[in-house]
Amino acid sequence: MTSLTRFETLEPNEDELVAEMIDAMHRQQEKDYPHGATGRAAHAKHTGLVEITFTVEPDLPTQLRVGVFAQPRTYNGWLRFSNGNGSPQPDGVKDLRGAAIKLHDVPGERIPESDEPTTQDFILLNTPAIPLGTVKLFHEVITLSQAKFAAKMLATSPHVVAGLAKAVITPTSPADIPYWSNTASLLGPDQVVKYVLQPTSAYTSPKREKHDDFYLADHLQEHLSQTDATFDFMVQLRTDPDTMPVEDIAVRWDEEKAPLVKVATVTIPQQEFRTAARYALAEELAFSLAHTLAEHRPIGAVARARTRIYGHMAAWRHQRDQRTKTV
Repeated sequence: MTSLTRFETLEPNEDELVAEMIDAMHRQQEKDYPHGATGRAAHAKHTGLVEITFTVEPDLPTQLRVGVFAQPRTYNGWLRFSNGNGSPQPDGVKDLRGAAIKLHDVPGERIPESDEPTTQDFILLNTPAIPLGTVKLFHEVITLSQAKFAAKMLATSPHVVAGLAKAVITPTSPADIPYWSNTASLLGPDQVVKYVLQPTSAYTSPKREKHDDFYLADHLQEHLSQTDATFDFMVQLRTDPDTMPVEDIAVRWDEEKAPLVKVATVTIPQQEFRTAARYALAEELAFSLAHTLAEHRPIGAVARARTRIYGHMAAWRHQRDQRTKTV
């Protein structure tokens, strides 16, 4: 079990629940994919793997000059946009949408769980809070059938079903919507933050009545064929532990009590990403909360679970397919 920071508390039966989720995901992956073509257990379909630059703001407040944000420099990296479902499906199906950032050549001490010595990953989703706020609820959605889970939630926690229905969307483009980290992270030894990726591009993709199976990738490529895409990378510094928990990610942190502060600019330069080589790379890369500096350790029960699950499943997926992991 990962040692806890002073900001965390252990969820009941946490280790057992995580082990059972890993086992259930293994069995499902064995069923869904043949050897040599094992997809991800979540966010299986990427809608664009793009090269990025991540430029840290100059003159940040002293308390924010930590880790990646310590110096006003530019990192190169990747950004993988994705659909949340564990099975690839048409983009027109309402779904959670993800944005996973991987920065290269980041110096500093990693957390013990990291298997990448020089990267920093940030994992974000298109909703500021997830009604599956605890490991117990994630365990149920993974180990129960969809029908059984829906029936149980409708009977006991209808707000969970309503919250999930609200979170699934069909955006105009992956570059047109904001993303949130949901889980909290350290910012040095004494501060806790969440992250937000806010779109700032002058260009936005047009709305269309019909959604083709790959319309998100189509729209993103149309955007990047004409101009760069940009985002503000923001931190939200926790100001009230009582109303801004780290152990329940169903609770949205109040942005009036804890304002967002820009710490970097993410730029996606014009590029052609719909190539066979880029598609292969998207499958080889692994994005994980574990790929982080110690100063940015993810915290909270769901973050602890995701750290273990992502690392385990990525290693298993590459080993099963005899595929070399790319950093």
